[in-house]
This record gives sequence, structure tokens and C-alpha cells, in this order.
Amino acid sequence: MASPVTTPYSLFAGENNTDHYYRDISLFAVKALDLLEENLGSVTDALISFYQDDQDIKNYSREELLLEALMIGVYWNRYGRYAEESSDALIVVMKQLALLRKVPGQTGKSADEARGILGLNMMENPEHENSFLMPGIIGFEKLINWMEATGEFHREARQFGKWMHFMKDTGDGFTFICISLMRNIARQFSTISDQHLGKYTLETENFHSTVRQKYSKREDGISVNRSSTEYHLGMLGAYLINESNREKYRNSAHKVLLVPSCMKRNPLTCRAMQTKYGEICTSCSKNCRVNELNQLGKTNNFKVVILKHSSDLSVWAPEPGKSITGVVGVACPATLLAGGFELKHHNIAAQCVVLDHCGCHHWMDNPVSTSLNIKELLRRMEGDSAGCFTARQININSEESIEVA
Repeated sequence: MASPVTTPYSLFAGENNTDHYYRDISLFAVKALDLLEENLGSVTDALISFYQDDQDIKNYSREELLLEALMIGVYWNRYGRYAEESSDALIVVMKQLALLRKVPGQTGKSADEARGILGLNMMENPEHENSFLMPGIIGFEKLINWMEATGEFHREARQFGKWMHFMKDTGDGFTFICISLMRNIARQFSTISDQHLGKYTLETENFHSTVRQKYSKREDGISVNRSSTEYHLGMLGAYLINESNREKYRNSAHKVLLVPSCMKRNPLTCRAMQTKYGEICTSCSKNCRVNELNQLGKTNNFKVVILKHSSDLSVWAPEPGKSITGVVGVACPATLLAGGFELKHHNIAAQCVVLDHCGCHHWMDNPVSTSLNIKELLRRMEGDSAGCFTARQININSEESIEVA
């Protein structure tokens, strides 16, 4: 069945299943990595050399660091002018509001609304259309501060922090050249990603035009207004995260599937049991996709845990003397990279699967249950690279993508 809703992205792209997406992203990743290696390989080598004694950096693959270099360019092109136009006073206020959003009750709700008004209205201000954030150390600091202040990009900002430290050591001239190069490659990436993955984000701009007014007072106004390039970046990121962390994940003793609550059939009547790790499915609805995954897990040796958007992922971090748990996270491309960075930050062996489409309240007035590709899920559970099937994947035919989609 084709995707039942119009959303900023859909891996169905008018087809009956999402198998073709995984073929397309594999082919695109080769082209994208060639572009990144040829143009950003030298600066990535310099970063690796600078942090040669830093174990945290050693935990990242070269491909993951190339992805971060691309991200800097993409975010600079997308959000740089808003960072340039944000005064120090506004940044302070937005950071305070980001902290207050965690307070329960009306305080948190009011802080979220105020944060949404400030953030989105600033992005919609036509006076900012031609603003330009000058590449350099000061500009980079402005971008990182703005990202932190929004409350939406704090994990990405943390990743950029190590690049900032490296660039401060090399000087402003080198930084200007590096960021200018990253911005140029980001523009090239935008063009080629649209050529190869654009059919999966055909509705992105239409979605933006229909919801801008509606989201003007919502805290998630910035988050849901991601560009098609950002969605493509998340898709590439998912592929690279899987390839880079595959061996570590395969060596984990236990496997857990972390799914978002948007996969529930009916969140209002769901009887999932709350634990410190997240919600555990109790099979209250036969046709619920989470229940279907739960049953699949029983025959394929993995557990299923339902996570809310703000769940603490550190509970899956390895502990001394205990066996390692590998996790497979499920998310939409807009949030997948942030989750991947958080898992990496806690040294968690992880793989990921992209949701077939988004459907939660952040994107829809009337949320719908989201889906994922079962064959890709089982490949991730096995830690496969080439996508070969195993005998344990019987009864999963070529038309399936849990809808049983």
C-alpha cells in the first residue's frame, strides 16, 4: 500500500513498498562519499591529526567525520543568516526558554510557545532573507550558539564544537577557507541529492507553505520546517551510521529495537507498561504495528521498547562488567542524526532504520500510525552490510514494509 498521508517525505514515492529507497540510498551514498572525500578529505584528515590522541574522536569513522563536515556547510547555508541576525540578548532569552521548557505544567508550555514565536518569526522575517553569516571563527561561534538556543539542534551543536576547537587552533584564515569549501560542497550536495533522492521529498516545500501560519506559535516550528536537503542529509547519515557502526553492533550480546510512539495504533488507548528504559508493549491491540514488531522480536531474538521524543538514551550505555546491548533506533530523517549523535556520545552500539513516512502530531493535526520496512529492519538487526537475507527472515516477501507496509 502506498503511503496513506501527505508528509514532508515519503519513502514510498508512489510505489507499493519502500524497497527501492534502500537501493537508491546505497547508490547515492557512493556518489556522495566520492564528493565528500575529494573535496573535504583533506580538512577531515587535519581534524583527525589534531585529535590523534583523543579517544572520543577515534570512535568516529572517517565517513562519519566527512558527514559532519558536510553538515556544517548545510547548516551554515540554511541557518547562518538567522544566527547572524540574532542578537546576544535574543540568544540568552532563547537559551533560557529552552531550559524552562523542561519545567512541567503551564511554565513549560508557555516557554515552548514563546520559543516558537521567537524562532520561527525570526526565520520568516523578510529582512533576514539577504543576511549573510561570514565564514570564520566568530561566525562559527554565532551559528553554534544559535543552534543551542533553539533547543532543536543541541546535539548537532555539540558535534560542531569539536570542529570549532580544531579551527580555533588553526586560525581564522584557515577557518574561512574550510567553511567556504564546506558551504560550496553543501550546495553541490543539495543539487545531486535532489536528483537522486528528490522523489522522496516532493512534498517538502508544499508542506512548508501550508503549515507556516499554523506553526507560528508552536515550539516545533523550526523543527518541522526542515529543508529537503536536510532530509536527504538525514537519509545519507542513516546509511553511514549503519556502515560505520556495523561491526561493533554485531558484537553486542543483546539486541533492542527502539521505536517512536508514533508507531502505535492508538496512543490514547495504548496499555504499554512504563519502565525506566521506556514503554514495553503488552500486545493490547492485535493490529498495532508496535505489537507486530513485538511478535517479530520474539522469533528473532530482539526486544522492543517504545520511546518518547525526549527519552534518555543514556540508559543503554555499556556498563563495566556487563554484556553490551546493541540498539536499532527508528526515526524520521529530520531527527535521526540527532539521535545517532546521542547514541554515539554514550558509546552505544547502534544501527538505525528510517520511518517510511512521518505521522506524529508534530507534522499532522490528525496523527497516523507510521511504518517501517521489515526487510531493512531485519538486515539492521543482523548488522548486515550488503543486505543479504538469512533463513530467519522467512515469510518476509518483497511487498512487505510493515503496513504491514
